[in-house]
Amino acid sequence: MATQIRIGVLVVVAGIVLVALAVSRTEAAKDEFRFDAAKLKDRNTWIQVNDKPYQMPAAVAALCAPGALVPQNPHASAYITVYVNKVGRESMFAKQAQRFPEGSIIVKEKFNSPEDRKPLLYTIMRKRATGYNPKVGDWEFSVVGPNGTELQATGKLENCQGCHLGKSEADFVFRPYVTSQ
Repeated sequence: MATQIRIGVLVVVAGIVLVALAVSRTEAAKDEFRFDAAKLKDRNTWIQVNDKPYQMPAAVAALCAPGALVPQNPHASAYITVYVNKVGRESMFAKQAQRFPEGSIIVKEKFNSPEDRKPLLYTIMRKRATGYNPKVGDWEFSVVGPNGTELQATGKLENCQGCHLGKSEADFVFRPYVTSQ
């Protein structure tokens, strides 16, 4: 009888562990974000923010120090086309800077010149849940290679955070490229 009880307890404990692992995997899957540049043209998901490529100002470019992620400053002499998902649309186009809601995603497609069609890379800001990264308003930063799917770095990237810290009054987002919608 005692052996049967021990076996029963072990089965219950094993079941609880399996359920906990399944819930943990489900939570991680919900938080996973996979970027695919080919989908930027999907107007049901993405809104193009600027009408024409925007050249990053030298002063902003100087704030972005070269790092191990990208062999050169990703903003120097770069032209960007910016996209925002529907969650972040209202905040992006607001006249006054406001906090972006959780789930907002901002994508910067970077080119050498305004005529280029092949991107150098993509940088992405994704607004995460409160407490993820309070230092910079809970933003997660990612760098995706020119193929549009190869994730080069993601998380609390010091390179990105160092620059965006200076925009705390605007929820850590630069918006000089915004054209009215």
